[in-house]
Order: sequence, then C-alpha cells, then structure tokens
Amino acid sequence: MQVFFIVGAQKSGTTWLQKSLNNLDGIHCMGEGHFIDKLLMPVAQTRHEYNQMMQVVQQRVYEGNGFYGPIPDQEFLRVMRSWILNIMVRNTRVPENTIVALGDKTPANSFHIPALKQLFPRSRFLHILRDGRDVAVSAFRHRERIQKESSQGQANLDINAEAPQLLSKWAGFTRAVRKAESAGIPVHTVRYEAMLSDGVASLRGCVDHLLPQNSISDDQLQAAADANSFQALSGGRAPGTIDPGSNLRRGQAGSWRDELAPDVTERFTPEDRELLESLGYGG
Repeated sequence: MQVFFIVGAQKSGTTWLQKSLNNLDGIHCMGEGHFIDKLLMPVAQTRHEYNQMMQVVQQRVYEGNGFYGPIPDQEFLRVMRSWILNIMVRNTRVPENTIVALGDKTPANSFHIPALKQLFPRSRFLHILRDGRDVAVSAFRHRERIQKESSQGQANLDINAEAPQLLSKWAGFTRAVRKAESAGIPVHTVRYEAMLSDGVASLRGCVDHLLPQNSISDDQLQAAADANSFQALSGGRAPGTIDPGSNLRRGQAGSWRDELAPDVTERFTPEDRELLESLGYGG
C-alpha cells in the first residue's frame, strides 16, 4: 500500500481533502494521529535515555564489556515504522488487502516531513494551501465559536488585533513545507481555492501523485467532490451563507476582504507579506 500524509496549516482545508480522498475506493486517510510529535519524539527521548544508561552500566559495572549495547537507529526506526503502520491499518477497520493508499492528516506533520520521509522512505505528501488571510479569519472564528460554546462565555475577542499573529502561524506551517520541498522531498500542493472552483481536477492531481498508475475515473472523482462540497457537508447551505455556530462556517475564498479591517494587512510582518505575494495571494 502507498503510505501518504496530508500537510498544511490548520483551517486550510486539510479535513476537507481527507474526507474527499476517503470517498475513493481503496484510499483511507485518517486524522489526526500525531505520530511524530506525540509518539515518535517521546519514545526517541526514552530510547536516548536508555542508551545513555546502558553506556554507564557498561563502563561502571562491566568495565567496558557489558551485555547490552545501545539501541541502533535502524532498529528504532523499524520498530516505530511497524508500530505506526499497525495503528493506521487497524483503525481503517477494513481488510488490509483492500487498502491501496493509507494516509494520515495531522497539520503538525508540516514540521516533520523529513522525519516522516526517513520513517517511511516511499511515503508521499499532499499539501493543501489556502490564502493565509482566509486562514487567519477561519482560525479566529473557530476559536470564537468554541469559546462561546464553552463556560468561558463571550470573551472580548478582536479579529483585527489577532490577525497578524494568526497569519504568522499560517506562515510557519507554509514555510516548513516549502523547506522540505527545497530539501528535495516531493510534495504535491493543491490549493483550497482550486478545490472550490474545480474539485475534480484538484483531486485528480492528488490521486495521480499518490498512485501514478491508478484507474480511478473522473466519475468517481466527481462523486467524491460532490459528496464533500460545502453545500453537501453543511446541510444545504450555499457557499457564502454564514452559520457562525458551524465548523463549516462560510465555505468561500476571499472572505478576509469583508471580515478584516482594510489596514490590518499593513500590520503583517514584511516577511509574511512577502510570503503571501510569492504564493500569489498579494492582491
């Protein structure tokens, strides 16, 4: 099976892409496993401490002729690879021989692409990219909704004050993915805006990157796109019809234009503005 990972900033459409791919026979994408940040890295620290202890025991107890040596890199990677793969396969709840492509959608993976590539040398990566200004708005509205639903009540939140920081968070994710690409790791980028305008072509690019010899038809891609359109997932709302109480709030590109004050973009850092412009989001 082909192992793959969806990367991209939170609120960029990673879940949307995950659900769309899950509609295709043989492709299973789950989220969020947090295999690197919450599993591999803590275990790697434990392994490091174990290896240090074994060195101390060897020198102090057995005068350099101890029975147990350190756990080597390849053994550690082999064990972690097997463990993570078992977790992923088990949670698909389907027979393993029916899985063609197996993926995970964890936004934090954006910062761990080299580690994932070392762990799974044949793995492939899909990056969903969205205008950082829309991401900032979506992230703010998501947190605003969560706070209103919680015991915290309606805190005094200011989207214009927080937008520069939220944009910088998006920029960190985006730069991490671009850094991995510049290091020679192939990453297929699909844009949120392209998925809105032509879901079939966007999914075709993703599927062809994952499975170059696939036999998935355009009709299958169309069915997946239709099943996961904003209107279908929101219960019938047209894109642009806002429901502040829904996780699928608006489903529209360029919403930042009427939700952010005109001067907010001037408070973005020069580096973040440059990144937006280099990606074609400067207008």
